[in-house]
Amino acid sequence: MAEQYTRDAAKITLTVGNVVYDGWIRSEVDRSIEAVAGTFSVPVTLIPGQPPAIKRGEEVSVQIGGHTVITGYVLAAEPFYNGKDCGMMVAGRDRTGDLVRSSAQHQGGQWRNAKLDRIAADLLKPYGIGVVVETDIGAPIAEFKLYPGEPVVDALARAAKLRGVLVVPDARGRLLLTKAGARRFRGAIRRGWNVIEMASVGSDEGRHSHYIAYGQRNVVDDFETARSLKAVAKDEDIKRYLPLQISADGNTTQAELETLVQHTMRVRRGHSMGFRYVVEGWTFEGHPWPLNERVPIYDDVAGLDGAEWLVASVRQRCDLQQGDVTELLMRPVEAYDTAPLKTKVKRKHWGGRSNPSERPRDGAQGGR
Repeated sequence: MAEQYTRDAAKITLTVGNVVYDGWIRSEVDRSIEAVAGTFSVPVTLIPGQPPAIKRGEEVSVQIGGHTVITGYVLAAEPFYNGKDCGMMVAGRDRTGDLVRSSAQHQGGQWRNAKLDRIAADLLKPYGIGVVVETDIGAPIAEFKLYPGEPVVDALARAAKLRGVLVVPDARGRLLLTKAGARRFRGAIRRGWNVIEMASVGSDEGRHSHYIAYGQRNVVDDFETARSLKAVAKDEDIKRYLPLQISADGNTTQAELETLVQHTMRVRRGHSMGFRYVVEGWTFEGHPWPLNERVPIYDDVAGLDGAEWLVASVRQRCDLQQGDVTELLMRPVEAYDTAPLKTKVKRKHWGGRSNPSERPRDGAQGGR
């Protein structure tokens, strides 16, 4: 393009205890749709004898160009110096990072006829983390149980899977129940304008020609009839015969099996494609590059002319050679396709027989 891209004069700043600190060299803010919490590592100035009043465990917010991108806690605040610089490296993560290593707790360890947002709110209440619903979360879940010692994030993922919902953090330290790519970003990626470098990522290693699922009917007279359900999805791009059989948990329906195989095919196909772009600056027209939003790409090398791809991860960093840049992992929206999928096995009572050895083996293994 004839026009030249102009970077915004954006800064990375930290706010701790109502005091704002400017970040400088080696700053990095990293967020991903596949992680429930973003992280940051930002150096701030330290005057010998007058260290910044930043302590581990304090609440912190990270701003880029005046827009908050992370709200969380300080995990480390360590001094450093060399021949040129003296500072304190401050590192931390989103508030939702506490959900990764903490075990899920709830009175009784189960819910009955509870909607997804109720389950999420109960799990997150002890951490003071709010829940924001951005999409249809479906009907109440008939029964949901916690596994002993299960991390909160794993329990949330299981519950969200039942209703085909994506769980991601937001800039204010809350948890979003949403879908992939619900919003479109104002910016664009254009080769020869704001792109510094590009590399294609992904391969067909995880793809198959056929996805096959077998299931059990809800009401049957005998076990052989129960096994009669079958669904197949074919990936037309894979020419070799590479079948994958998928396990369907518990009693199911033909429609649920069709959803399972189609969903698996789309997600695996989506993850086989991607582009990693390094673009100029941390913002576009004053707005930080976002997570989980669609962005049009104009790149004749990549074969894209305005197609909208999803921002799967964002890394804003300060590079000594390139200056302030943003690294974007772009994938098709279908890579994070969501569909209501069963994850819990429901055992059937077979004719009132009391001897477990006489009951047909249904292959149920517990809930994962």
